[in-house]
Formats: sequence, C-alpha cells, structure tokens
Amino acid sequence: MQNDFLAEYELSDVIKNSNAVIMGASAGAINMAAKWLSLINTGYEVGTSTIYDGIDFDHFAYESHSKRDYATFVQGYLFPLSEEIDVYAAEQESAIRVKDGKIEIMGPVYLISHSKIQKLVETL
Repeated sequence: MQNDFLAEYELSDVIKNSNAVIMGASAGAINMAAKWLSLINTGYEVGTSTIYDGIDFDHFAYESHSKRDYATFVQGYLFPLSEEIDVYAAEQESAIRVKDGKIEIMGPVYLISHSKIQKLVETL
C-alpha cells in the first residue's frame, strides 16, 4: 500500500533526490531498496508473489519482517529475487545503514545472493 501511495503522489524521486536524512522501517525500509518482493503468504490480498521496483537508494533488495528468521530464509522464498539482486534479510531488532556507500549491520542480518545465505558480521 505504501508503494502505491508513493507512486500516486509521485514521491519516489522527491524522496530520492532530497538532501534530508532518510530512514525507513518495515515497509519504508523495503521501499527504499532497489527491489522488493510482495509475498502471497503475508495476510494481504496478493494473488501471486511479485518483484517490485523500489526507490533505489542503493542497488539491493531488503526484507525486514520481524517474524522471519534464518529458518524461514532457508525455505528459499527470497531465492528468485536473489538471482536478480543481492537481498539483505533482517531478523527482529536488526537494521542496516548505508553510509558513504558502505553497508553497516546491526543485529542478525543475512545476505542472500544467487540462492546462497550468509550471516553478516555486526558492525554497528
């Protein structure tokens, strides 16, 4: 729904080109990424899992759902997206920060790339 709101009011370019500090949580963080995945099993009315374009602050996808964990990521629902673009998948109470082109990690975050999962070292 947030993605539709951004499109309807043509806010993506305004946000991306702003000089302000931009933060996002949950849907906000997902929409900041280059791509994101809408899943059929999230409880929302989605007919099929679909890959969407985000605002594209940085060239990666971000999955930020507190009920997800390593066991869920291993099930592979992010694998098709990871073949297109690197996916950073965060567990509850986790975050990533991109500062000067460098990705910094807080809490349990996994990099899923080409259907392979790697737990990242916390740097924040």
